[in-house]
Amino acid sequence: MVSRETSLFRNLLLGAVLIAAALWPAAASVTLRSLEMGHDRLLLHFDRTFDRKNVHDFVLKGKGSFRYVFDLKKTHLSSKDAAKKLKYGSQIRSIRIAQYRRDTVRLVIETPEPYAITHYPLKSDTYLIVLPKGSSGGPRSVRSLFASIDTAKGGSRTGTPPSKPGVSQEKKTTHRKGTSRKKSSQSRLMKQRPPSPHRRYRIIVDPGHGGKDTGAMDPTRHYREKDAVLQIALRLRKHLRKMGFNVVMTRSSDHFIKLHRRTRFANLRHGDIFVSVHANAVGRLSRASVAHGVETYFLSPARSARARRVAAAENSVGFTRYYRNSMNSFINTLTRSKIILSNKLALDVQRSILANLRSRYRGVADGGVRPAPFWVLVGAEMPAILVETGYITHPVEKKRLFDPRYQDLEAKGIAEGIARYLINRERELE
Repeated sequence: MVSRETSLFRNLLLGAVLIAAALWPAAASVTLRSLEMGHDRLLLHFDRTFDRKNVHDFVLKGKGSFRYVFDLKKTHLSSKDAAKKLKYGSQIRSIRIAQYRRDTVRLVIETPEPYAITHYPLKSDTYLIVLPKGSSGGPRSVRSLFASIDTAKGGSRTGTPPSKPGVSQEKKTTHRKGTSRKKSSQSRLMKQRPPSPHRRYRIIVDPGHGGKDTGAMDPTRHYREKDAVLQIALRLRKHLRKMGFNVVMTRSSDHFIKLHRRTRFANLRHGDIFVSVHANAVGRLSRASVAHGVETYFLSPARSARARRVAAAENSVGFTRYYRNSMNSFINTLTRSKIILSNKLALDVQRSILANLRSRYRGVADGGVRPAPFWVLVGAEMPAILVETGYITHPVEKKRLFDPRYQDLEAKGIAEGIARYLINRERELE
């Protein structure tokens, strides 16, 4: 039989436990230690691993105000003054943070204009939230490639990036003069090899598919998309490096990368251009000998059944309902200027590919430049395009896609198109 004293002690111990549970965060919670401004990024530092599933975000729209709200569940705030020392530009009105509930921290980013917000884990204990361009007040991305294109010519210039170690002002001046000598009509420019832009530009090259994801295949299942696009992408890297670009590959061997991680990687590497290389296909054998040609896509709602079909095929790997909803939300936040810049890039690349291929091969069809909702382009903070280099189901084109000379010409065309776009963009900003 339990004594009265023992029973009383147990009740007191249980009460103490209940009080402690009410006053302190749950054992599974993490502590948000600090906030840090990066390059147009807000970094959240935790005391240990933070789970992406604990982030619930939504947008509150007001009159001339947009509040991006992040509820961080199972999280305890170490200091209520965590956001007071943050410094940001006019693109942000305020950043506020508080212990919203016992186990929930609420972060609110208020801006005067809407923007395409993205967020993801940078490391296990660090979470990244992308801010509007120029928010950090620090060095801006190269020439602000996503700056508004609605600014009239002759307006204020974008700040020149700081000099890199080992690059003298004399060399820079020579480069600018060399570029100005080549200023000419568009028709003459298209016939010439584009001048080499400065090495400061970083191009992210993304060979589609890979590993367990073979991509499209021809009816014999001998020709695989993942092999052809990797070979073209490696040749593209070679041409871009010759032109002085800094090139980063999402994959340089046969391994699988999830779609949403490709643009995340591009953002982390501060890319200036993102180009994803793919090969097209048709499902019906009756159309295999008909459908052929080169097509270039940029992220936007699809305007044709053909664009929707191509996007659906490329999005098929791991494209769940959650990602479909995320894509729709992201596309709705895209500004007109961002869509136009990617469209311009796509046009320059498409023209250049066709010019190079048609110099050696007959019957290269122009599939055009089209808008489409490609998941691999969602979240990119830079002009981004997807190139369908040809139809792997076409009896002639599939062999060309594995022909080294054809691959090299296609890669050269993509590289020259990127260079032409960047040169034209620099002139717009002057």
